[in-house]
Amino acid sequence: MQSREELIKTLQQADTPSIRLFALTRLKGFPEDHPQVAQEQSQVATQEPVISILNEQHPDGYWMWDHSHYTPKFKATHWTMQLLMELGLSGLHPAMQAGALYMRSRMQKSLLEQIRDNEAGFACFWGNFTKYQIHCGLVADATVQKTISLLVREIENDARCDWNYKLPCAWGLIRAMWGLAAISAEKRTPQVQHAIQHGLEFILERYSLVKADYPYRQKIHKSWFSLNFPLFYNTDILFTLRVLHELNALEHPSAKQALDWLGGKQRKSGLWRGASPNRRRTWAFTAGQDTVDHWATLHALTVFN
Repeated sequence: MQSREELIKTLQQADTPSIRLFALTRLKGFPEDHPQVAQEQSQVATQEPVISILNEQHPDGYWMWDHSHYTPKFKATHWTMQLLMELGLSGLHPAMQAGALYMRSRMQKSLLEQIRDNEAGFACFWGNFTKYQIHCGLVADATVQKTISLLVREIENDARCDWNYKLPCAWGLIRAMWGLAAISAEKRTPQVQHAIQHGLEFILERYSLVKADYPYRQKIHKSWFSLNFPLFYNTDILFTLRVLHELNALEHPSAKQALDWLGGKQRKSGLWRGASPNRRRTWAFTAGQDTVDHWATLHALTVFN
């Protein structure tokens, strides 16, 4: 089996610039101003797979259709912004700034109505929205601040959602936590900190991450136990560990159990086997000979870092 150092070297030699970039920043700890990081960051925007996605953006900032930010799944603007962020495109890139502005303008009315009517639900959507807006440097924007307040409320309500039979929704809560995790620790208000602690209790203490026994009807979704990339509104154990890593919460005993589970998924080659249930419905996310296994391995090594 390849050692950690050998696996990192393999990822540094990947055909996909995004994977090479994250191998440097997430696994080797290189700062953003390091020359190698700057080179890979530039190549993310100018090479496949990102360049083909950027070429499909309309001058007004949207992808696919102006009349829908949500469909088709998973190529409409909301999903594309999320994927580009996951692929490491800088939030300062003009395409990201234009897409973020388009989404803020489009969602402002719905956001205000949900807040005014005290309507619950769609924590998954607002968590992802907040994540890529903050990635674009917009944490202080008035609309983003409102979504942060909404996420706090959603998390403290256990992200109950009509689409989950009005039950608490782990997918929505974890996505909301992902959004709040984008706020730097020193900028988190007491309300945000309280919501994060509530969410951690939900994920790690009230239920079991390794069993994924969060409130459900009929049966636990099988995707929890695959190492999926990209994911859009749902989550799995590995994605949840990524969120916990961002929140410095991997020392919790339940998180350690999940890490043990993840370690047991490593193959003899050293790589982790990935899955991509949405690959035919979204944009390409690898280049050359790379596969989703490279993404699964990158994310696994990141949470073990």
